Amino acid sequence: MKKTSTEGKLLPSRRVSIAWPPFARKLAGVLQKLEEDQYLILSVKRSNQYVQFAAQGSFGMRAETTSSSYLVEPEQLNARQIAALLDAGWHAPTGTPAESTPADDPDGSPNFFLDFSAPVSFDAVANLAVRTLAGILLVPHPGFLEYDAFGEDGEAIALPDLGLRRAVRARPVDNREGLSMKLQGILREITGISELTFDSDGDLGFRSGSAVAFVRLMGDPPYVCIHSPILGDVEEGPGLLARLNDMNAEESLLRFIFKNGMIYCIAYISVAPFVKEQLSRALEHFCTVSMESTDCCRRSSGGRLHLSSQCPV
Repeated sequence: MKKTSTEGKLLPSRRVSIAWPPFARKLAGVLQKLEEDQYLILSVKRSNQYVQFAAQGSFGMRAETTSSSYLVEPEQLNARQIAALLDAGWHAPTGTPAESTPADDPDGSPNFFLDFSAPVSFDAVANLAVRTLAGILLVPHPGFLEYDAFGEDGEAIALPDLGLRRAVRARPVDNREGLSMKLQGILREITGISELTFDSDGDLGFRSGSAVAFVRLMGDPPYVCIHSPILGDVEEGPGLLARLNDMNAEESLLRFIFKNGMIYCIAYISVAPFVKEQLSRALEHFCTVSMESTDCCRRSSGGRLHLSSQCPV
């Protein structure tokens, strides 16, 4: 005798723990409290199976669950599980992790994913997550889960209402050289520039449209700095400074400064933890905003674009 899920796919005959419905209610309440650019990951202990959520403010919420690209062979999804995920409403991955990056595939994902538009039905998000964990990934009980939650700066967020253990984050690489090599590897993957190397200033530089971005490891404890000289030969004046103040007030992640006739765009990103997806999102946002700001500043203040010949195209 087979048992069917609420979406109609056949599941193995098994009893589902009575702990799942109350957990779904807890999860819905927690998701409702997430603020824009805050993230929650529910992962199976000692596994890379997970369901994760990204709060996107007026754009709603994105949910994702692990594809086989991130699973070791014994845990990879079988045909029945893939069919059940699609039948439950998940969209299939749109490419490999290298192909479906935020920069190259902003509306897709290397995971199974689903976007919930605002106003978000948090009960629907939570029910989908529980149906996925309990009915498709076959997690026996919510107690087999742990969570991680963090904001855009990587700072951990405590969510005791979930009733789960918080996941222990992997410690960052202790030595600076190791962190630098990790940063280089991640940026090569994000940009697709395999020859990306540090210049004499310790920067990794590349072009994105009309923007030139330089990325370096700084500080102790270390952090990543992204900076871009976006417009040169600009004359200082009250109008320019007022415009930069307005831009800084409108943008929470980046800063715009004026120095020696040049307008710079700068962002700082924590490397504790060093999360590739976080850096990828931040870099995409940085390049998009800096290009838009360049056009805006040129219209209001003149100046010339800054395109360095040292950066790979």
